[in-house]
Amino acid sequence: MNKEGMKNNPLKELIDLPASEKKKMGILYTPTEIQNQVELWEDTFRRIKNKEPEISSFIDGIINKDAVLILTGAGTSEFIGYCVEGLFRKNLKVPTNVFSTTKIVTNPEHVIIKGRPFLLVSFARSGNSPESIGAVKIANSTSELVNHIIVTCNAKGDLAKLARRMKKTLLIPLSDKTNDKGLAMTSSFSNMVIAAQTLSFYRHLDKYSSALKRIIKAGENMLEDSPDTIKKVCSLNFLRAVFLGDGANYGTAIESHLKLQELTSGKVMCAFDTFMGLRHGPEAVIDDRTLVVAFMSTDPYVRRYEEDLLFELHEKRLGMAVLACTSRINEKIRELSDFTLEFDPEGSLNLDDDLTPPVYVIAGQLLGLFKSLNLGLKPDSPSESGVIHRVVEGVRIYDPTIFREKGIFRVIAKR
Repeated sequence: MNKEGMKNNPLKELIDLPASEKKKMGILYTPTEIQNQVELWEDTFRRIKNKEPEISSFIDGIINKDAVLILTGAGTSEFIGYCVEGLFRKNLKVPTNVFSTTKIVTNPEHVIIKGRPFLLVSFARSGNSPESIGAVKIANSTSELVNHIIVTCNAKGDLAKLARRMKKTLLIPLSDKTNDKGLAMTSSFSNMVIAAQTLSFYRHLDKYSSALKRIIKAGENMLEDSPDTIKKVCSLNFLRAVFLGDGANYGTAIESHLKLQELTSGKVMCAFDTFMGLRHGPEAVIDDRTLVVAFMSTDPYVRRYEEDLLFELHEKRLGMAVLACTSRINEKIRELSDFTLEFDPEGSLNLDDDLTPPVYVIAGQLLGLFKSLNLGLKPDSPSESGVIHRVVEGVRIYDPTIFREKGIFRVIAKR
């Protein structure tokens, strides 16, 4: 608490630093992009709502033909799919799977069922990754029954340009403000998750609009209340972190593990799993230098399994510390964890677990930011050796059909 009795907010303190100091620390972009992402969620929703007739006609014309739905992207963009896979299955009632663009590029026959109509939903921040372009082109050359929805944060990117030239394609460009300038995807991730959630509710946008107001409030609560706690967590000398999530928040766990590992340039090695899945081998990675981050479900049935796992960790004395992220803290969670975050302290938001990934991921982003600074790195560009870049480099994508037929490696995308 500060002198006025208000909770400290280290995130806002970073944002309020002079530009010269932020440049020196390598935080010109990342803290602001984390802070401002929630403000953009309503705009993201509106962009899709404004295309409601076009979207309804497009999707209805595909899924009524017994089509399958494939969600794709690379890295963080792939993990969007895991956050919304269940929502699409439930709301659209069609088979839905997540396959990375990298898998489509290398093994298209493992993804595309020839003779079966399918909708490929591609997520991309810049849209300039060779895999993003390659996956779309390879899908088109592999099947004549492919349709595309392309969600990107860069209306001027290569993927958006390609989309405008293609038939059977719906392009959804988000605000340029979502196109993060920092290395790590933060605002771009949560806004594309919001876009995907909105698409899954395309038949019931009024219902989602009502839920979005509560999602935004939950996000604002996380941004206001969690930075101080997370900065304290990041002062601990942990070398590993394990992120746990069930249902839609399995995707949150995957994305959060990458954020922390990416922003610390691999100095903190991370893993992810479901709560029950952790028992089947991965629990072995938890030592006395490991932070465990638990994204707790609001569903009491699922939550019981999660509490059982936290009790097991507590009894076995595994890990340096447990950070529990929850809608509302109760005594059981308080007893089983060392640090807690809550996005609904008043218990008034009533958010389904399917809708919480954009909220919970803020915790993963802040862990990456503050641990990066704790280790003396520059969050905007933490890779001191230049191993990782904002957009992948040195990649060539080859046409698999030409190779199978003629044994010739023909490049169809590169950077």
